[in-house]
Amino acid sequence: MSILDPTTNCCSYLDRVDADGLRIVPGNQINGRMKMKFLITCCVAVCLTVSASARAFDLVSKSEFLASQAQEKLEPVFTARSSPLPSDPMIEIRSPSLTGPIKGPVSIDLRCLSSGAAKINWESLKIMYGAFKLDITERVRKEGKILSDGIQIASANLPSGSHKLVIQVANTDGKQAEREVRFTVE
Repeated sequence: MSILDPTTNCCSYLDRVDADGLRIVPGNQINGRMKMKFLITCCVAVCLTVSASARAFDLVSKSEFLASQAQEKLEPVFTARSSPLPSDPMIEIRSPSLTGPIKGPVSIDLRCLSSGAAKINWESLKIMYGAFKLDITERVRKEGKILSDGIQIASANLPSGSHKLVIQVANTDGKQAEREVRFTVE
């Protein structure tokens, strides 16, 4: 505990509380400049802690993940796919690497390419999660960056386990592309 001494304009620490009152220990004083340095250090530490925790966001909740995992067990193993036409937009996954398990938080970098004079229509973007195809597009729009040629999510928290994202986008000619991405988080 400390108390301000008006004669020296310094803060003195209290040694103990006696029955008679408070006893101030001289020589254990902190001047105004040292107090200011201490306060600035505390503020910087709090700001760094808050900004570090604010960087990563929950792309899906634990309950959404568990519900999707339960539904995945009921889905058929094979699904019908069609081959894209050369004029269709293309969705390219730059990260995460899909060659093996990844560590969270997950960084996601997608590129969407369109052929000819057509451009990607970002209003058509739809990102769905898991077996229920839960629409998480607005979460991605809010927390990620929509670039002229893709999407970047710097840091997304995902529960450990297998995940599936379905990304859909169309170009200004009305041609659509869909890409399913499966990956495992350790």
